[in-house]
Amino acid sequence: MNISPLGSGVGKAQNQATAFPATSQTAQVSTQALITQIGGKMPSTSLKEVTEAIDSLPPSQKEKAMELVKVLVQRNGLTNLPEKLQMMVTSFSDKETILQNLAKVETYLVKANHPPAVQEKLIDVIRNMQLPQTLNNKTEALHFIKQVLPLLGLNFEQNLSNFIKQDHPLSEAKLEQLKPLLLNYMNQATTPEESATIGQLISKLTSFQLLTREEGNLHHVFLPIPVNMENESKEWYVHISSKKKNEELDSEYCRVVLLLDLPIFSSVMVDVLVQKKVIGISFQHSYPALESLVEKSAPLLKENLAKIGYTLSNVKTECKETDHTPGIPLGYLRMILAPPKEGVDIRI
Repeated sequence: MNISPLGSGVGKAQNQATAFPATSQTAQVSTQALITQIGGKMPSTSLKEVTEAIDSLPPSQKEKAMELVKVLVQRNGLTNLPEKLQMMVTSFSDKETILQNLAKVETYLVKANHPPAVQEKLIDVIRNMQLPQTLNNKTEALHFIKQVLPLLGLNFEQNLSNFIKQDHPLSEAKLEQLKPLLLNYMNQATTPEESATIGQLISKLTSFQLLTREEGNLHHVFLPIPVNMENESKEWYVHISSKKKNEELDSEYCRVVLLLDLPIFSSVMVDVLVQKKVIGISFQHSYPALESLVEKSAPLLKENLAKIGYTLSNVKTECKETDHTPGIPLGYLRMILAPPKEGVDIRI
């Protein structure tokens, strides 16, 4: 994967949450202050286009847009920034999950009397992704993740590039993943509604890809995990920051931030920081009883980590109200740009 950092580095304090100018100031002043604070520059014409894009958004999406400006400027330069910003805000604010989007696409596909083989493959991929999951133990969870991530096609462009470099004819490229299958299907769509639904899903997958980049000696990977639990479509997210180690993620120097939508516990963010095999963990949740559960489980976690050569230094918990904004919560976007937040510190 080609990946690049969101923050200043692994094991160091990353960019703090930006202090925005007063709401009475214009979006252009706010954006300029943000760009200056993160050490970026923007031509006046680009700044004007970006602020117009932000001004056109509903109030609930403006702060999310400002956080994404930070990502786009730091990691993707200024090329087509307003277009990328609009696409990402729309995708990350979509109240429908990936699985709900896929269910709509499936309804269009099954209406065809004799769908071509490539669309039959798309139906098969969609149905495989919609299978209910129990995830009662580590084996089930790992099997599910290994199954669903390759189906998404988030590394489609890289695979295609490698295919071309090896001088293979494009006609031999197999369509096995969701994104290329959707791109192919979009060319065959017969109605505006069908095209819009497929385009919305492709934009969402592309937006996820924009949060995965590479820069210098750091990897930053963003992974969406659509999961069907207890007959409900949910979306989990994983953000991994890591040093390079033989072109792979370094498990001794990394940060993993997860957003899990769980039965009973509701939305839980887990921030895991690893430095020289010393681990600190922070939980941000909306389930008050979780704090005592974490405290009771911490000694066992420390013992199990010690068996594989890791030391658990501390565990923090912070209870907050659930973010009810649609799509990826604003708090999660801020968390993957900022260091772990303060909370109840359980020393081990």
